[in-house]
Amino acid sequence: MASGNLLEDVVTEILLMLPVKVLLRCKSVCKSWYTLITKPSFITAHLNCNNALKKNHWILIKRFLKEINKSVLSFISDDIGGDDHVPPIEITIPHSNHFLQMLGPCNGIVCLTDHRDIILCNPSIRDFKVLPTPSFCYPQGLFSRTLNMGFGFDPHSNEYKVIRIAELHEDDEDGAGYVFHSVNVEIYDLSTDSWRGIDAVVPYVWYFPCSQLLFNGAFHWWAYEEEHGDEWILYFHISTEVFQQIRLPDVCAVPDGNERAFLVLNESIALLLFNSSDQTSFDIWLMTEYGVAESWTKHSTIGPLVQVERPVLFSKYELLLEKANGQLVSYHLKSKILKEFQVYGAQESFRALVYSESLVSTKRGRDSY
Repeated sequence: MASGNLLEDVVTEILLMLPVKVLLRCKSVCKSWYTLITKPSFITAHLNCNNALKKNHWILIKRFLKEINKSVLSFISDDIGGDDHVPPIEITIPHSNHFLQMLGPCNGIVCLTDHRDIILCNPSIRDFKVLPTPSFCYPQGLFSRTLNMGFGFDPHSNEYKVIRIAELHEDDEDGAGYVFHSVNVEIYDLSTDSWRGIDAVVPYVWYFPCSQLLFNGAFHWWAYEEEHGDEWILYFHISTEVFQQIRLPDVCAVPDGNERAFLVLNESIALLLFNSSDQTSFDIWLMTEYGVAESWTKHSTIGPLVQVERPVLFSKYELLLEKANGQLVSYHLKSKILKEFQVYGAQESFRALVYSESLVSTKRGRDSY
């Protein structure tokens, strides 16, 4: 009896060290292995092992391919300098193919959305779930339009949450446009597969590439207060469901036509200011103390870089960028070497996340983690 338990423990320890792709094949070896690998306790232990040892980490890239008229998810090594091969992982999606946003990740799950269709997906096990459409009843004459989305995981309640920030508006009298009414916030809970509204007063939140970020247990968006011309980071605590704001550095108060992007660098929120042109420079500001506006500090300037249009992701000492022709490139912050990948997509379609693979399914809700 004791020897049998010992053997089972040894097998479990070995399986916990294996990547997801191998574990999916191991499920077919025998019934006992299938039972073990599909247990919620094993899924959790495998995820924790990956995170603790920083194993099986990748960069997950979303891009739109015009030739096949669909978005493609691809993995590349998080050691960008050592791997330029990007085998596409295609996921059959029953609705829209051109997803604007890829949000997360949370325990291997990402959120894909075009602001109409919303899908939760674990690309490492090719598992996805189409979310129900919000079905709120608004006052007569008011209509809803999505401004931006967010996605996060609450470890206290074991709940995955999707945040929808929507504008309520009414048509103007001559039907030529619409009149802004208010901003509404809605939350989707995976465990109940349903939406609910929350009471919150938030500023207007715009969408543009890299204008949103999951960091430090909260989701962040770029927000703008038109009356005073103030720019903020609006952030939402996934667990407490409380909104807060952080003012951007004073340099943003000067009208200069620069675009903004939020990334993570050195475990801090990084603000990149740039103006896409034939030669683009990127000013990098770091929030050295989270939540403290006075801690914004100028970190460095990259460039000018020829035919590079916008940032995509920081990974270690590399900055992934998108060129004007839709090609993915990387810039090494120390060596200042620009490297090209044979990876292309439609302009402004690239999104990327540092990704840790997992066995967590979108189908099981709370029981999957």
